[in-house]
Amino acid sequence: MDKKKKNYLLGVAHGVFYFASNGFVDYTTVLPTFLKYLINSNSIIGFVAAISRGGSVFFQLLSAFWLQGRRKKPYLVLSLWVRFLSWVMIAASSFVLLPSHPFAQLIVFVVFISLFSFAGGIATIPFYDIISHNIPSELLGRFWAMRQFLGGVLAVGSGYLVKLILNGYGYPQGYRILFVLAALGFGLTSLSLGLMDEGFEKQKTNKSFGDFIRTAVDILKNDTRLTKLVVVEFLSHSIFMCLPFVAIYTTTKLGMPTSKVGYFVSIQMIGSIASNLFWGYFADRKGPRFIIIATNILAFFVPFLSLFFKTPGLFLIVFFIMGAYIHGTFIGYTNYLLKIAPKHNRPTYVSIRGTFNAISYFLPALGGYIADGFSFNTLFAVVSVLSLIALIVSFRLK
Repeated sequence: MDKKKKNYLLGVAHGVFYFASNGFVDYTTVLPTFLKYLINSNSIIGFVAAISRGGSVFFQLLSAFWLQGRRKKPYLVLSLWVRFLSWVMIAASSFVLLPSHPFAQLIVFVVFISLFSFAGGIATIPFYDIISHNIPSELLGRFWAMRQFLGGVLAVGSGYLVKLILNGYGYPQGYRILFVLAALGFGLTSLSLGLMDEGFEKQKTNKSFGDFIRTAVDILKNDTRLTKLVVVEFLSHSIFMCLPFVAIYTTTKLGMPTSKVGYFVSIQMIGSIASNLFWGYFADRKGPRFIIIATNILAFFVPFLSLFFKTPGLFLIVFFIMGAYIHGTFIGYTNYLLKIAPKHNRPTYVSIRGTFNAISYFLPALGGYIADGFSFNTLFAVVSVLSLIALIVSFRLK
């Protein structure tokens, strides 16, 4: 097998294992319902969801600066194994601390989910470099779609297993099993990406971190395409304010048993699979701007429909749309960024985008405060308005 085909298949395999693993510990369904057993506070649950989703952006600027002119794969491999071991520790602690010590388990969970997420931030820069080196730009749309399609198929199975495990074992044994499965999956994720070849492209090197920051500011001032992109993506991420609370809303307010959240995981993955047939086809034909606008339309309907649906069964529609949105938005914004970023400045472009995303990824914490202080319906209404603004602004992208 030639190197190009090998690297393409390993890149796809990484995505497949990654999405399947995430299905066992999905941050919109499984983790919020697990945390609800540990502490009855939507604000804290929102904060933990924010860390699990957004902690990865903290170190992207420092990572991009430090890795200038260096081999990036060793740092990627180290970060991947830290992420794997973090889930090993979460799984192990659940056998020791639950059900007798829920607060201690919460502390351990926050520590290691933070470590998992922060390591992801270090891995992001070398990940995109290795992908950009090995996957031709004209194949990126199909590459991302293939990863998410096949990963989504396995994640549907993950969702079905979540239903069977939580229905058969409940809390805490069911969650212990899910954490073990997630750890095994992330181990395979680390192995497949670690086997990809590393390319080396000459990139701009700054003498100091201050020089690096000045370069980033200059890029933002001079490249209006990047400026518009990060603004639109930031606005579109307002949907993260409500994503972790849709499942909690159905279980605490609409009376759906926690053991049934596996259905939501499966339908979310089915939405991802079905939409990837669309995203993969149009990403390489219509371009990433088309994908971004389409996903922002979907983003509006997640909170808007949640505002009016009053029976748990109808929320299968919401989670289907959610799955289509999450995977489509990744393809749209990532492809747009990789197409406009010059090779010599690619790490800086990636870190600028990641830094803007840092704030938006912590919106679940704000969503938790709104849900606690007002109501879930108020939260859904606020996010509906912000998502509509994001859709309108996205038409300004070139």
